[in-house]
Amino acid sequence: MSHKHHQFTSRTKARKRAADVVYEADQRGMGRNATVLRDLLRERKVITAALTPLPDYSIRMIEGVADELYRIDRLIDTHARTGLDRIPAVDRAVLRVAVWEMLSNSEEVPPVIAIDEAISIVKSLSTDAAPSFVNAVLDAIRKDLEAPAWTRRESSVVEDEPALDSEDGPALDLEDEGEEPTEEHDDAEDAPLSPELAEPGEEGPTDELSDEELAELDELLDEY
Repeated sequence: MSHKHHQFTSRTKARKRAADVVYEADQRGMGRNATVLRDLLRERKVITAALTPLPDYSIRMIEGVADELYRIDRLIDTHARTGLDRIPAVDRAVLRVAVWEMLSNSEEVPPVIAIDEAISIVKSLSTDAAPSFVNAVLDAIRKDLEAPAWTRRESSVVEDEPALDSEDGPALDLEDEGEEPTEEHDDAEDAPLSPELAEPGEEGPTDELSDEELAELDELLDEY
């Protein structure tokens, strides 16, 4: 990404003043402890003849870096090949200020402007290699913020998730569906009662004679 040189506008000066305070807090052993930066900011807010008052935008940026220090440092550490702790202190301070603008003030300051401003500051404060290094780190962070890696991973997981086959669903329990179990019939209950076992008033089965048998019986009776 190409960048043109910017003159130090009032906003650029405010960014530089903010980076100065962040740098000084780092020299006081801030590390990951934002309290050191907040304490230093309180000192700088006191108006004295020896110090020029901090611009409002500088105060806003310093407070923002303190509030978002963990996330800012994590982004820088992720995208700087050297790691956060091996970055020169001046470059680290400028990066922290620029990343805050990209994180929390992107609606007011487009990320490409924040990158350009950071490059302009390190050109005047740091080594010849600093501008290209700061540009590379901030541009990588810009792309990460526009399309976070975790979002892409999450969407791929959703797409790769197999669809549920309805045939593999749980078998239905017929008793749970309100169907009553089939009753087993006892053949003994359906068998006809014999005359000896029939209850009083209940007729058992009778052995009726056919017409031919009755005719034969009549012939025998006539013979006798």
